[in-house]
Parts: sequence; C-alpha cells; structure tokens
Amino acid sequence: MAETVIIHGEAGGVDDRGYPIPGKPDVSLVAKSVQPLSQEEISDMGRDGVKDALRVWVPSGTAINPGDEVTIRGLRYSVVKNGWDWGSARRPRLASHRPSFVFECVRGSG
Repeated sequence: MAETVIIHGEAGGVDDRGYPIPGKPDVSLVAKSVQPLSQEEISDMGRDGVKDALRVWVPSGTAINPGDEVTIRGLRYSVVKNGWDWGSARRPRLASHRPSFVFECVRGSG
C-alpha cells in the first residue's frame, strides 16, 4: 500500500538584522512501502527508549540524509540511516521496474 511521506525542508534561520529567512519548502511524495522495524534491526543505535522505527522505500533519486525530519502516518520521525539506492547507476531491465531508495527513521528517545 502506497503512503504519503512529507520530507520537511531545512529551517532558514535569521538574517543579520534578526528577521527570519524562509526555509526550504516541504516535499510530499508517495512511498512505495513503509515497514515497521523491531529494535534489533537498527544495529548502530542504542535500543533503550526508542518507541517507533520504520524502514521506508521511496522513488530512486530522492534527496534525504540522516538528521532530516519526515512525517509518516501523521507522526514526525527523524531519519537515522540511509540504506541504499537500488537505482543508482542502473538501468531498469523492464519499463515497469521502478528502483527504490531505502532509509530508516525513528521517533522517540534513545
């Protein structure tokens, strides 16, 4: 089932006079799949206190990095790990094949 993912843009900060600078706009896209993760699957993070973790497949070429904020299913998550881009330097064998970019995100503390 495809789900909507909102990638939140970076904040703009303030200029020299203290006025706010507009940040980058949010980007909305349709994820191919969203999979809940168990705590053991996030190997390089502490497992204490993490409440919710997801692995998300989005279209290849999506620009997302660790530390970015995303909203999935109405909840805000922090991206902790870029997985891999299956479509990097590849040409699909079939026209119907759409490679994906995979990342993991968590919400909560720990």
